[in-house]
Amino acid sequence: MAEIKKPILIFMPSMEGGGVEKNIIIISNYLSKFTNNLKLITYDKKFKKHFKKNIKIISPRYKKKKPSKYFKYFLCLILLIKEVLYEKDVLVFSFQANIYCIIICKLFSVKVISRSNSAPIGWSKNFIKNFIFRFVLKLSNEVLVNSYQFKNDLKKEFN
Repeated sequence: MAEIKKPILIFMPSMEGGGVEKNIIIISNYLSKFTNNLKLITYDKKFKKHFKKNIKIISPRYKKKKPSKYFKYFLCLILLIKEVLYEKDVLVFSFQANIYCIIICKLFSVKVISRSNSAPIGWSKNFIKNFIFRFVLKLSNEVLVNSYQFKNDLKKEFN
């Protein structure tokens, strides 16, 4: 893989521990080999030691003892807006809060890759959620999923 010139911003507001966190660590550390301009926006810094030193971790200064995931998302979305305003030619890789992240990126004409980890069967029966996901996911430049089955489900459900 050649050197990546474009700044990369990884968006993962809430890191509790598990498969998604393991993936983000692996992907971030791999990408850091090809760029010195890789940033991670997250509320939680407890996994910081697992990331390579050249990855800049951006986290809100304000902290609550037991924040809800929506509080984390809100603060991190503000940081996302700040970063895309500062770094005009950035690529955003969203691991969570994809709908909000995609909308913000499209408002600022920023390319966005979304990682979807929830199968459409869980929310496709709800008309409003179905409409929102159908419309907003298509705005993403790419959508990454966990498996071929998941890919086929998304294609079938949302074309």
